[in-house]
Amino acid sequence: MNTTTVDGATAPSLRTLLGDTSSQWAALARGEATWSDSQNSCIDDILDRFDDCPESLRDFDRSDWVNLAECYTYNLLDRWDKQRKDIKALFDDYCSAIGATSTLEALEGETIEDPEDMAAAIVNHAMTWAARCIAQELWLD
Repeated sequence: MNTTTVDGATAPSLRTLLGDTSSQWAALARGEATWSDSQNSCIDDILDRFDDCPESLRDFDRSDWVNLAECYTYNLLDRWDKQRKDIKALFDDYCSAIGATSTLEALEGETIEDPEDMAAAIVNHAMTWAARCIAQELWLD
């Protein structure tokens, strides 16, 4: 069991908290995921990044991935290049949740001047959505 010490008290890690839920990502959090489980390398990255500070996921209600985790465009584009399939899966889920019928509709309000801007925006929305979903599964308030 992973734990983190906060002000002398032991707090469970994100993987421990999520592994104790009925989340679709619980097996991944416990390290028990198989190919038949829901697997997404981006979710695994979020679990790694916030494992020692799960409460930080609550910040995604007020901000986004680019402001809280990866503030440089080159990081977003690198993630797009390396994890495109998983980003697209999360982005499709995001579009369904907000009722968007197209990528452009989901990215309404974004400044998009070239394909890299669109890729960075898609990554930002997908990763923000994933972090919010994990937080919602842990804290339903």
